[in-house]
Amino acid sequence: MTRIVVAGISTRVGKTLFSAILVEALNGYYWKPVQCGLPADRDWVAAQLSLKERCFPEDVALNTPCSPHLAAKIEGKVIEAAHLVPPDCSGPLVIEGTGGLLTPLNETETWVDAALAWDAQWILVHRHYLGSLNHCLLTLEGICSRGIRLRGIVFIGNGDRATEEMLLKKGKTICIGRIGWQEALTPEYVQRFAKQLNPHLHMFLGQ
Repeated sequence: MTRIVVAGISTRVGKTLFSAILVEALNGYYWKPVQCGLPADRDWVAAQLSLKERCFPEDVALNTPCSPHLAAKIEGKVIEAAHLVPPDCSGPLVIEGTGGLLTPLNETETWVDAALAWDAQWILVHRHYLGSLNHCLLTLEGICSRGIRLRGIVFIGNGDRATEEMLLKKGKTICIGRIGWQEALTPEYVQRFAKQLNPHLHMFLGQ
């Protein structure tokens, strides 16, 4: 079973949007292991898909919209990386990360500690904003140092192409796609990008 981790350089960069596009394009399934805050991203993804019943429930669902380690503490729960186990499914599983690469799950473990056990390919989502280059380069450094199989970067928003090429060169990776940033997202928007991305996915993911 193909597993694809959709990681972000930070929070609110478009991981959920791209995860929905990827699920639609691959005829796959969606899973976000740790959800902090309501409404759940799973509900939004499900509403965008032409495919039905393709979203698995979270392993950890927290109401407090903050870092997982703090939300769990506030709600009297404990998150352990080893307890986050991907569900079995009959197609590609798209796994959305929580926050950035080193988002803490507890006092000693980060989100990447859980993800390293999943035998997955990775795609990094970068949204253009002031400070995003530093966030991206730090994330790429963390990915490289852990031997993670990064398949490419998705750029969201309107950025400088030469700067994007610099990031790709430093990360020794490729651009999987570019998605314009807009506030009003609809199922039609998601499904249109999925159709555009679909012909290239086998090459990107090495299938």
